[in-house]
Amino acid sequence: MQSVLLILLGISLGAWSATVQPPPVIQTLSAAGSNGIGPEFQVTEKQDPASEDAQFWRQVGLKQLSKTIEKAKRAKDSSYQHKAKNIIIFIGDGMGLSTISAGRIYKGQYLKHGHGEEEMLSFDEFPFTGLAKTYNVDKQVPDSAGTATAIFSGVKTDYGAIGMDSTRSTTNASQGRLDSIMDWAQREGKRTGVVTTTRITHATPAATYARIYHRDWECDTEVPQESVGIHADIARQLVENAPGNKLNVVLGGGLSPMGAFNESEVKTVQFEGGTETICKRGDNRNLATEWLQRHANDSKEAKLVYTREQLLQVDVKEVDHLMGLFRNNHITYSIAREEGEPSLQDMTEAAIGVLERGDKSKGYVLLVEGGRIDQGHHQNYARAALHEVYELDLAVQAALKMTDSDETLIIVTADHSHSVTFNGYPERGADILGAANLHKPKDPMVYETITYANGPGYFDHLANETKPANSSNVWRPLKMYTKEQIESPTYRHMATLALKDETHGGEDVIVFASGPGSSLVRGVFEQNYLAYVMSYAGCMGPVKSFDESCQRHLSSAGHSKSESSAAALRLTLLPLLAAWLIVQLL
Repeated sequence: MQSVLLILLGISLGAWSATVQPPPVIQTLSAAGSNGIGPEFQVTEKQDPASEDAQFWRQVGLKQLSKTIEKAKRAKDSSYQHKAKNIIIFIGDGMGLSTISAGRIYKGQYLKHGHGEEEMLSFDEFPFTGLAKTYNVDKQVPDSAGTATAIFSGVKTDYGAIGMDSTRSTTNASQGRLDSIMDWAQREGKRTGVVTTTRITHATPAATYARIYHRDWECDTEVPQESVGIHADIARQLVENAPGNKLNVVLGGGLSPMGAFNESEVKTVQFEGGTETICKRGDNRNLATEWLQRHANDSKEAKLVYTREQLLQVDVKEVDHLMGLFRNNHITYSIAREEGEPSLQDMTEAAIGVLERGDKSKGYVLLVEGGRIDQGHHQNYARAALHEVYELDLAVQAALKMTDSDETLIIVTADHSHSVTFNGYPERGADILGAANLHKPKDPMVYETITYANGPGYFDHLANETKPANSSNVWRPLKMYTKEQIESPTYRHMATLALKDETHGGEDVIVFASGPGSSLVRGVFEQNYLAYVMSYAGCMGPVKSFDESCQRHLSSAGHSKSESSAAALRLTLLPLLAAWLIVQLL
């Protein structure tokens, strides 16, 4: 009884008595035999990443496809058999669920459409959604190289690897090599293209055409000595090797890795972070002009452009190959776009114009990446990141207007998420980039709705000398920032762990799908499954012969084409025959 009284007394005084033991640590799961709580969690011996090679992940993708189709059959739903002549895959790099939700509100508020929460992104309207698991073979939280390889090749791989499985080698460029959706498409006679707001040699676009041990090897100067002469840098692979050298469209940044550095480039806003640095070539090659010369020698119409004005002047119906390189590094964040830079919508419209040839082609496959969503988050530039979501939304809208929904599969997804949070209890219609608790004047600290778990925003918001005396609040009061500072493209939102570069997030990402084959996107699946969706729907690649649906589709298309040709012939001959009869009667 005395000990109980001491405990109660300690509580009433706001502290534990020194003679009383603190409460026991809350127990976690332990062996069922000891406490009956449940099985003990044990870390098993680390699995050899090489055991999850291409063959392993192909079986995973095939199993998921089989399971999804079997469920559709049981539901008597045959829509999964619909085939896509064209495929457009949009990647919002780093566009996790929090970013989508916040980006949706940002769009509504930016356009002054009501409060913002009720706004819709164009892909919110897509009929099918699913969740993709994004981890790499060797990482719980992934990077863009491994995730893009999974999406475009159907094989999950290591952090940093591009177009190679987990058996990759620095001294053997053939080991672990993978084919991508661009290889599959080109073998079927389809046209192909890549559009990005990053460098064209950056991880996500590179995964469509390159096979290289590490994503950083964009220039020859970045390839380590042990791999020189074995691994060609990413820029070279774009120009020298298939499928890169057969792409009909290549639009993005990256003049420097391509050896076409623009000495007079202007930077009005100085953004920070590792992503703002860029390699230069050491071999004195201008791969952009080499690309142009190669296609000129093919006697095909080819164009190389450097500005938005030049891009808009291109006759897209006549040009067979189009390359546009608009910045030395990445294309500038759209919220601070420099003169002469195209928008993602501009590039998407030009790409579809070049790729679309109607009945004259077998269709096309196009990647469109909104790559700077990711880079904005890495520097805690929330405003810049959310404006990039809006840019991606405009590009998706443009694609929807320019394509036939009966013959074009459109997928919108992210490669991974970020450590950004959408939090607090802000009132309806509150500025998504503003404070979360302004409606609570008694709160000791005003904090933002958008915050980060880590990143450089920590340093920007740390109180330092502004910390009030006898205060436990280590953060600088939000009211100390001016309106101009907060609305600046380079304003960083607060991060609670100090890192120079904010990290990715590891949760699942949403996949939105519309058009032929979109019903295959449902439930939760490994990220590499998306390649099998595109393979099956587009009648190309590893599961083209999964069943007879592609054969029936191709036969039907050929039959329809023959009928159309016969009808056209009849329409041509009948007037001639009628004229001949009239002449004979006269």
